[in-house]
Amino acid sequence: MSFRKIIFSAVIVFFTAGAANAQFTGKPRYQIKTTRAGSFLGNILVELYPTVAPNHVKNFDSLVNKSFYDTTAFHRVIPGFMIQGGDPNSRHGPKSTWGYGDPTQPTVNAEFSILSHKRGILSAARDVNINSANSQFFICVVNVPSLDGQYSIYGHVVTGMDIVDTIVNEPRDTNDCPFQKIEMFVTYVGSNDTIPNAPTLNLPVSGTQNIGGYILAKWFAVSDAVMYHIDVSTDSLFSTLFRSKDVTATNYNITGLQGSTTYYWRVKTNNGGNWSVYSDTWKFSTTMNASVNNLAFIEKGYKLEQNVPNPSNGITTINFTMPGKEKVKISFYDAEGRLIKELINEEVSKGEHQVSFNTTSYAAGTYFYRMDAGSVSSTKILVVK
Repeated sequence: MSFRKIIFSAVIVFFTAGAANAQFTGKPRYQIKTTRAGSFLGNILVELYPTVAPNHVKNFDSLVNKSFYDTTAFHRVIPGFMIQGGDPNSRHGPKSTWGYGDPTQPTVNAEFSILSHKRGILSAARDVNINSANSQFFICVVNVPSLDGQYSIYGHVVTGMDIVDTIVNEPRDTNDCPFQKIEMFVTYVGSNDTIPNAPTLNLPVSGTQNIGGYILAKWFAVSDAVMYHIDVSTDSLFSTLFRSKDVTATNYNITGLQGSTTYYWRVKTNNGGNWSVYSDTWKFSTTMNASVNNLAFIEKGYKLEQNVPNPSNGITTINFTMPGKEKVKISFYDAEGRLIKELINEEVSKGEHQVSFNTTSYAAGTYFYRMDAGSVSSTKILVVK
């Protein structure tokens, strides 16, 4: 296979051996001992994510168990990007072959996730074929969000980023290969079997009523979380799910809510090695006029614009359009769905209108405003900073 430049004109040719049937009780840890021209350089401790990319973790573990990585090189170092290694050609083969990989190696199918390529992330190198990963991997030295959803993240550096930084800044040739060989020796050193705490829910407070067409569900961060999972249901036992979503943020915008309905929601934490139990179950209820979407609202000729500016820390303006002369109400709510004030509640003429108000007296956070006209409504988020 040819040596290819895939990312940011960086050569990232990527192959990996087949997955083993390893079972993990948490996040397996491996020490990557590095040497430069035969002299000890430093250790990098990495921790892998079996609950995010199980096949890539099993594959890496199987290769370590047979000392596959020992004496292979970090053959590609690009400051402001990443270091890449693990090609069997780099053990004893000519330097011109490093990075091409061994086409006889079994491959691992892509396991893309919602995780982001942040500094310290370990991800599977691959060729143009998304399912061509095998032994080669790379470690990001900066955040590289453009790689998200394209490369399989399966771990991160726990300690030793100073060594990674040293390696990425090694003097190198025009192919970004260090002049002096940087070898690795990889050893399994144990497992982080920590089970993460369940998140504590924040907003909307359980029992909140009169929610509009959507609501921003929020919870407090868990220190070792790599992602969360939220379930939303109209059934308190969650036997059927309205939403079931993995997210990396500590909030999720629940859209498409039906009117006059009670919803239940809960969240659990994933730390890469284990899932937590679910949080407490909270509930909220929607107003009668909450719409599934804005289709009927738009089809009838109504229009509700995003407030400007948004976020706001002073006077903000909301523009709206009426298809005819009619009574309209625009209401302002806090994140818990409690009415703060009515911005307008009167009959207006056909055409474009606007309403302005001052947000300086409100605490920073997420709010909502809803326009009700006739039998339809529309809701938008307003952020106060």
